[in-house]
Amino acid sequence: MKKILFFIAALLVCTGAWAQDITGNWVGTLAIQGISLKLVFHIEKTSDGYSATMDSPDQGGFGLPTSRVAFDGNRLELSAGQLGLSYSGTLANDSINGIFRQGGLQLPLVLKRSEQDASPTMNRPQNPHPPFPYDVKDVTFRNNDAGVTLAGTLTLPKGQGPFPAVVLIAGSGPNDRDETIFGHKPFLVLADHLTRHGFAVLRYDKRGIGASTGDYAHALTFDFAQDAAAAVRFLRERKDIDRGKVALIGHSEGGVIAPMVAAQDDAFKAIVLMAGTGVKGIEVILYQNEVSMTQQNLKTEDIEKLQRSNREIFESLSRRPDALPDTTVLHSQLIRLWEGLPPQSKQGTDKDKFIRSNLKGFLSPWYRHFLALNPSDYLLKVKCPVLALNGENDRQVSAAQNLQGIATALQKGGNKHVTVRSYPRLNHLFQESQTGYVDEYARIEQTLSPQVLEDITNWIRTQNN
Repeated sequence: MKKILFFIAALLVCTGAWAQDITGNWVGTLAIQGISLKLVFHIEKTSDGYSATMDSPDQGGFGLPTSRVAFDGNRLELSAGQLGLSYSGTLANDSINGIFRQGGLQLPLVLKRSEQDASPTMNRPQNPHPPFPYDVKDVTFRNNDAGVTLAGTLTLPKGQGPFPAVVLIAGSGPNDRDETIFGHKPFLVLADHLTRHGFAVLRYDKRGIGASTGDYAHALTFDFAQDAAAAVRFLRERKDIDRGKVALIGHSEGGVIAPMVAAQDDAFKAIVLMAGTGVKGIEVILYQNEVSMTQQNLKTEDIEKLQRSNREIFESLSRRPDALPDTTVLHSQLIRLWEGLPPQSKQGTDKDKFIRSNLKGFLSPWYRHFLALNPSDYLLKVKCPVLALNGENDRQVSAAQNLQGIATALQKGGNKHVTVRSYPRLNHLFQESQTGYVDEYARIEQTLSPQVLEDITNWIRTQNN
């Protein structure tokens, strides 16, 4: 459940807006640790410059959006700041020779012109299409404490109401109101299903994303919790909403935020935690690191050694999350971590790049606060009914570890209305999967398991009766 930081094994988007004679399709191949990843850029002229989309065919990702680019007629500089991606190269005839960078990696990438057509449309059969048997309204609401305006979509059953309502809270990363990833729109699918069954549903762009104002880059989990609370207030003030029947559904980091909001408000009818965490952030990140290293086929003894070093660093960062860490100490810790890396983990980078990259990540306020965050502090105070769900193929949030942590904390706090469900074969997005790894998400046509959709809907309906 990291801020979804997409490393090479889970490559997402790159950016591009190009100049003059570089419109068209460009194809190249990244080589890393014996794996080849094909990348395709589609560049078009716009009224104020250039725009581009990117494909990662080997991972099933097509039509991925891009952002900043500079081109002086010879030199291309391209970056995707939120994902830590950049590419710089020199145009010569029908080739661009350059370097692709992400995190501490620095890889050669040559792009060549191609006659390949525009990206194929990804098949997402669960995405609903109009006309809808319910009303769809674009709405805005304020988080006055932060001076932020959130923009979202409110779907309402036909009729006058008042209707029971649900607020959807997205996971980590720069998510829009649909929680879009690889063409999947989980919150669109979930909102559609719930509204067809009689619920009003509010989903919204995170602050600084889409049509919402605010600063996403410097926001903490606590800030996103304030935004979710503002969404609840907005609904309760509407005459077409039954203010006594408002529920929260949080996915991933949203599954941490929902208890944070409910811990301060006893009026919720219910909350649903989809792949939420029940252990400290340190344990979540260590699990993700172990999954990543296992996927790279590192030896068990190497993984154990690296995890000891990681834990030392994480614990030192989490002791005082509000204060900048001692960079001298952190630098020494990262040197020891580098020295413990096996050779295959050092491909495509060097010690200095590795240290600079990790220093930048570790100095992020969100990251330090997430490491220190303990969901139990909030789960202990939640009194409304809770449904906690996870997939047993989740490689970002361990189902067994976190479902147990959630149940234990709720029960310790005296909550007797706790339902826990674990689903075989479902991944972090609640798709039916083979491996559960991030690089599989895009290749799966299913967006959300129909069983999960039914279970959530039926459970919330039961709480409202």
